[in-house]
Amino acid sequence: MLFELLTRSQALAELTWPAILSKREEFRKMFEGFNYAFISEFTEKKISLLRSSGSMLLSEQKIRAVVTNAKQMHKVIQEFGSFSNYCWSFVNHRPITNSFRYARQVPTKTPKAEAISKDLMRRGFQCVGPTTIYSFMQVSGIVNDHVSCCFIFQACSQHKANEKNVRAEPALPDRRLSSASSEDSDIREM
Repeated sequence: MLFELLTRSQALAELTWPAILSKREEFRKMFEGFNYAFISEFTEKKISLLRSSGSMLLSEQKIRAVVTNAKQMHKVIQEFGSFSNYCWSFVNHRPITNSFRYARQVPTKTPKAEAISKDLMRRGFQCVGPTTIYSFMQVSGIVNDHVSCCFIFQACSQHKANEKNVRAEPALPDRRLSSASSEDSDIREM
């Protein structure tokens, strides 16, 4: 799931979050359900097919970056046990909770995002600048940037207070919940 969130964060350079979320199934089909093992085996022919099939979701550069990143994912998982362990190691396996009062105070990047970005690029990942990585940190729950008056901020803060240790995978929306509407799950994923 984190590979999917990283890929979606990369798409922000070309699309908006509402556009990305509305085309979620197209992205999943395009990238084999975001299975990095399958994506890492994409050939030139497959990449060309994605571009020529009328799928204008991402530029060729972004598609190639996703394929390259899928290949690098194997190495990170081999070294850290999971991509989750790698990501959470930068924040001591605890989510960062900011208490911004106004949306204009929320940064587009931070020194922590710059450090992760630099390390990912050193490992051969592409299109993972600090702004993309900070967006990834927000959407994956590594950082809580909801403004302090937002009900989701309160829920995330409550969750953090109740949980002594973060699980290997951060708390993300459970797609199996039938009581939540798809619109609600879109909001939680943002």
